[in-house]
Amino acid sequence: MASLKHKIIKVKAEKIVFPGNVLCRCEDGIALFTEGLLPGEEAEVFVTRDKKSYREAKLEKILTPSPLRIEPKCPAFGKCGGCSFEHTEYKNQIQFKTDCVKELLNFLDVEIPKAKQSPVQWNYRNKMEFSFYNDTFTNLSLGLHCKGSFYKYSEVPPCYISHEDIIKACETVKEFAINTGLKAYNNKSHEGFFRHLVLRKGVNTGDLLVNIVTNKQEDINKIFFDGIVKQLSYFCSSIYWTQNSKFSDAVNAESITLLSGNENITETLTVAEQKFNFSVAPFSFFQTNTKATEVLYNTVIELLQPDKQDTLLDMYCGTGAIGICLSPHVKSVVGVEQVEASIESAKHNAKINNINNIEFFAQPAQDWVKQNDKKFDCVIIDPPRAGLFENVIEHLLFLNPKKIVYVSCNPSTLARDLKLITKDEKYKVIKVCPVDMFPQTYHIETVVLLEQK
Repeated sequence: MASLKHKIIKVKAEKIVFPGNVLCRCEDGIALFTEGLLPGEEAEVFVTRDKKSYREAKLEKILTPSPLRIEPKCPAFGKCGGCSFEHTEYKNQIQFKTDCVKELLNFLDVEIPKAKQSPVQWNYRNKMEFSFYNDTFTNLSLGLHCKGSFYKYSEVPPCYISHEDIIKACETVKEFAINTGLKAYNNKSHEGFFRHLVLRKGVNTGDLLVNIVTNKQEDINKIFFDGIVKQLSYFCSSIYWTQNSKFSDAVNAESITLLSGNENITETLTVAEQKFNFSVAPFSFFQTNTKATEVLYNTVIELLQPDKQDTLLDMYCGTGAIGICLSPHVKSVVGVEQVEASIESAKHNAKINNINNIEFFAQPAQDWVKQNDKKFDCVIIDPPRAGLFENVIEHLLFLNPKKIVYVSCNPSTLARDLKLITKDEKYKVIKVCPVDMFPQTYHIETVVLLEQK
């Protein structure tokens, strides 16, 4: 059969599959993957890849809309790389995400419940990172990367998943930057001044941190920002200026200057009816949906059912939030994390919560496991999207804990790791509970309890 690449064909959507793709079926039976469709919809798509066993395509035109389809709230939906599910009600998003988890974990002999909902579905993000850019008329603007592009942007505001105060600060800084007459940094020519705007919100405390990231420019000092600092000080608790001359589009801090306010903002979490305080630095990790984080950590406790005599290992502990919230329920906690700055934050957070039964180690998990011979009753693992290294799994089995709780942000790598952990039938998966932390997107957290057989 002749290749269908660069041709427009008609397909019917079968189901949504992780990570947010839509599985369709071509007339010849070959699977085709695209984006933006809902199950049951017929559409015309432009084929971008044609392989023997599958095809990929871009959506051109919906022919028969699903009754589940609604008008997206954001005008940038489909263009911006942030949201992928605004075209259907939240209850449908939950079902699609649950189905994805069930399909990837279908080898387990456990019933997987419907994902727990986020308490808030809009304006929930407590951290946003925007990029300054020069639009087609060479005017400075601010936005998010377009889907699949490093050089195209979708202008903000609006952004309906960002906290309202983040957008308020975004508008103020954007106006200031435009009025300076300076250009945005260009990722190709590496010229220009304004690079990024990073904002963090303490949802439960009201604190707001603004971090203006620029290219280095010798003739500009902190006095340059006096006007914007005065405007922001009315509703922001921390204002920073970060300079970065590296070519990478990532936010790097070659130098960071506190222009006004406190060094860190504070956020609180209520877990198992106890309130915990967390100091959040400009670049430290903290879950981006505060209210859903409380649901997630309560779910961890619910599944683990910790005992006051348990010793607990918290691997990939970040700034120590899970271990700190669990510390009142166990005898002792050890946290391991490779980022030294995160460990320093974790130690500080333990101190401000008067927690004395926890200690932290700044080391990659795959290195720490080679040196450790201490046994633990329970282990919590919350790895990056790529999942676990095999030697970490081997050491996990060597530790022989009574219980393991795996918190995953990627059900695909979770499935792979669970197969490795359970292959010798030493451990059995007891419970699985998806938790939605990211409404309007395909992302889903999954909490899994494993116990010794």
